[in-house]
Amino acid sequence: MPNQSDTTKPATIREVAARAGVSTATVSRSLRGGVGVEPATRQKVEEAARELRYRPSGVARSLKLRATSTIGLIVTDIENPYFPQIVSAVEDAVRARGYTVLLADGRRDPERELESLDILGEREVDGMIIASTAVTRRHRERIRELHCPVVIINSESTVAAVPAVMSDNVMGGRLAAEHVLELGHRAVLFIGDDEDHNSAVQDRIDGARVAVADRAGTAELRFRAVAPSGAADGAVAGGIRAAEELLAESFEETAVLCRNDLTAIGVMRGLRAGGRRIPEDISVVGYDGIELAAYVDPPLTTVRQSTEEMARRAVADLLERLGGGHEPAAADPDGPPGETTMVPVELIVRDSSGPAPS
Repeated sequence: MPNQSDTTKPATIREVAARAGVSTATVSRSLRGGVGVEPATRQKVEEAARELRYRPSGVARSLKLRATSTIGLIVTDIENPYFPQIVSAVEDAVRARGYTVLLADGRRDPERELESLDILGEREVDGMIIASTAVTRRHRERIRELHCPVVIINSESTVAAVPAVMSDNVMGGRLAAEHVLELGHRAVLFIGDDEDHNSAVQDRIDGARVAVADRAGTAELRFRAVAPSGAADGAVAGGIRAAEELLAESFEETAVLCRNDLTAIGVMRGLRAGGRRIPEDISVVGYDGIELAAYVDPPLTTVRQSTEEMARRAVADLLERLGGGHEPAAADPDGPPGETTMVPVELIVRDSSGPAPS
């Protein structure tokens, strides 16, 4: 038998959303008179709120005054050291402007990503930064329903009126390939296939291909991109499995470019376990520039992304939109994606890359 506290517990915004068959963000926007809500939808929400005797929280009411002073941040996978660097950089940038960060980890799980969007929307954050390629592609419709300004980081924008800040991954792939070509390597392998749904990886492959094509007139060069099983997760274990599969096929490339640093660390471990020396037999280059890359054996050559600069630009863009009163929901949902700002990358040469074997 339910106790008295259970029967008098106030309704939540999620219960209203479920009753009306809409998202929590739509409930919030409907009840505060936001633009971009169809009259029929607003009526359903208002009826559901009346039936459940729902009353918006004080936090929701304070949103009109921008009094919550919180910025929501969703990352792809907090276990990847690259994303904590983004979190730290974003937090430093928003704290300097008087805001705090409310963090959500997508864990590469579509359902968890969707739940994170709803939770941050329910918490009435003033703005949101999404550091995930997968989130923006899987849930672009839900992102357009959010009542607050949104900026994407680490990926190009695929959402109307939502801007983005990302690294110049084409240039990064080109720098990595040019480096090993200058060392005399003539057969180059990229771990990350063209069919990879990560647009950043595709850009790095395109950049590497451009570098190889530019030198094709001076030497016979070979380049291919592969996606060994497990490597798509971008983790160390996936890199180890990739190396094992490559060794099993007796691959002939003398330089291996990897989709990220964690994959590269796993590849080095797997190759060395298989009897290959690094860099005497095979050169390995990573991507991201995580701090761990400098401390593995041998220290990893990598393309460093400037997480600090990306975070600074993303936060500045978001707060400018907050100050200007922009509301993405008011934009044409069929309009073009927001502008994407490119941030330069830097090649960091360490001991994992060396001259091609004679």
